Amino acid sequence: MYLLLDIGNTREKAALFNAGHISALPQLTAESLKALPLFAVYFACVATDTRLHALKVRLELDHIPWRQVGSEAQAFGVTNCYAEPHLLGVDRWLALLGAQKLFFKQSVMVVDAGTALTIDWIDEQGMHQGGWIMPGLRLQQQSVVEQTAKVFNKELLDARVIPGKETISCLQNGCLAAVIGAIQQGWLLNKAERLVLTGGDALYLKPQLADLVVTTEPLLIFQGLARYIDH
Repeated sequence: MYLLLDIGNTREKAALFNAGHISALPQLTAESLKALPLFAVYFACVATDTRLHALKVRLELDHIPWRQVGSEAQAFGVTNCYAEPHLLGVDRWLALLGAQKLFFKQSVMVVDAGTALTIDWIDEQGMHQGGWIMPGLRLQQQSVVEQTAKVFNKELLDARVIPGKETISCLQNGCLAAVIGAIQQGWLLNKAERLVLTGGDALYLKPQLADLVVTTEPLLIFQGLARYIDH
């Protein structure tokens, strides 16, 4: 059994890989891991070395190997389009690897709806065709509130793609329209056989994309990360 970690700047997401099966691990504590027969930790990380060290100490897993994965020029039949491949965000790279594994020899538009919204395209030959990066749904709202004096928001997200009739609904609906519009524009620009949606806002966005055939894959990044085990 292997522990898979996606370590961000503020939090980490975890999954377990066992006998070819990936399952989410909602609680990441030393206590929850203590009874698991772990062989190694495979991880992707955009956080500092200090935070990574602190996580190792907190999880009490210094006794097993930690193997970091980064973006590459080519791996597992996927080719990175960046001239400097290591500069492609590792989450985007792993999502491409996961999409190519799940939808082999199909073209895929991969949408990762998190703090940032990223869109990447991969063709049926495994060639990365480039992508977009933009603020995600909540980051857009936060930016408007912080940069303007008289716009305010509430914690509860209750947006629809219709005109708002007071400040909060105008803000939330407008940001949702921007995100949905970007995804739809991306689909029109470079149609693929599959549109795969992952990330924290995936389930919220899917009903807003009823005109497209969308597959949600919450563990897509871990599908890519697991390809490195024993490679």
